[in-house]
Amino acid sequence: MKKLFSSLIIGSITFPLLCNPAKADENYFMDAIDSGAKYEIFKTSVSGNTNSISVITTFDRSLYNNAILDDEQAWMDNSLQKIFFTELDSSSNKTGRVWTYSISDDSWSAETLTTDSSNTVGHKPIINNSHTSVSTNTSNISTNTTNINKLGEGVAGSTALTAALTALPQTSKDSKLSCGVGTGAYSSRYALGFGCASRLNERVDINAGGSYVFGGSKSYGGGTLDSGVLKAGFVFKLGELNKPNKISFNDKNIIDEKISTLKEDNNNLKAEVEVLKAKNDEIISQNQKLLARLENLENIASKFQSNSEMISVATKD
Repeated sequence: MKKLFSSLIIGSITFPLLCNPAKADENYFMDAIDSGAKYEIFKTSVSGNTNSISVITTFDRSLYNNAILDDEQAWMDNSLQKIFFTELDSSSNKTGRVWTYSISDDSWSAETLTTDSSNTVGHKPIINNSHTSVSTNTSNISTNTTNINKLGEGVAGSTALTAALTALPQTSKDSKLSCGVGTGAYSSRYALGFGCASRLNERVDINAGGSYVFGGSKSYGGGTLDSGVLKAGFVFKLGELNKPNKISFNDKNIIDEKISTLKEDNNNLKAEVEVLKAKNDEIISQNQKLLARLENLENIASKFQSNSEMISVATKD
């Protein structure tokens, strides 16, 4: 089998200003059959994941004076939709003629090739192959296309798995153990992760977790990208530890509890002070009453003493 060319490449190189855009997924091949008595021209087409191969013509040498076609000197004029083959004699020398196959007319013709002919433009060596190899390659292309698609889906799933893992806790600052759930998405693949981190001491934290991507694993021919991953790690703190200005929730709860106790004690002291104040006011009131009574007694005693002195003076007289 001889691969002639890709119609896009040869057509655009031969007549870049005249040819119409060619299909990049079409290729032509040549194969000698019946011990070289005939040549078959194949056309392969690739459209997405679909590959097709078909025989478009057969060159029967017995119908054309046993002409020998040189598969090493074959080219295509995409604007004319023609394939050209150099003719050889029995000694493999060029005869000066070319055989032309018209794709649009499905016909063969011969013409003399001159040195200034435009037909000399666009020569391209062809690739030796066989019909079986072409079929095999077509199948391999289809398989490779499928594998590439699956590999792409697998890579997207791996990216989503990684994104879900990065959302999980790495350290636990405010408690002995911290756990979390993370999600990740990339190119229509979604993953869910779960993990925990534990603080062993002020310098060491450990963490572990895993994630799962929805849609299952993807096999791409050379391997498989699994649907789940696991991870574990250690975090070491080196150098001098900087005490944070912020307090943890646990310390805050302790402080709040102490403040609440102090407030309660303060309220009790206020109540006791009020009681003592009331008692003090009562004592002051009693003292004032006693002072008033004492003052009355002093007045009475003073009057009594004055009267006694008056009685004594009167007696002497």
